[in-house]
Amino acid sequence: MRIAPLLALAALAACSHNTIPGTNVRDDPQNRAVLQVLANYKEAMEARDANALISLAAPGYFDKGDPARPGDAHDLEGLRKSVPRDFKGVRALKLDIDIRNLKIEGDRAQVDFFGVMRYAVAVPNGEKWFTESDDQRMKFVKVDGDWKISSGM
Repeated sequence: MRIAPLLALAALAACSHNTIPGTNVRDDPQNRAVLQVLANYKEAMEARDANALISLAAPGYFDKGDPARPGDAHDLEGLRKSVPRDFKGVRALKLDIDIRNLKIEGDRAQVDFFGVMRYAVAVPNGEKWFTESDDQRMKFVKVDGDWKISSGM
């Protein structure tokens, strides 16, 4: 009779899934691939590398932008113009990302996360630090077998 609880425990253990460290996201190759693109985005942001950021965007990239600034809609060409301009004068940048959810459906994916960006900009007497934080959603699409960002930069 003592074997029944052990079998039940073994069955439950077999059904459990590992998660990617630091997240509640199931550890599998597809999820890791999407989160790697998000990690590359974080790295490019912190390096203030406009070319690296743009290389992560899908050819059909489009983002409506901030509703408070309706002129901020961006397609890929808009990113090519705005990203280098946005980094101008930024002396340092740190981005923290807390993954809330990851959903993959076929060749599309989305990651919901809470982002905290701290950055220093040049001012006449040195630099000034700012912090922005918000819930965010980044969408992805597969392009030639690789995940690319389709909106949310």
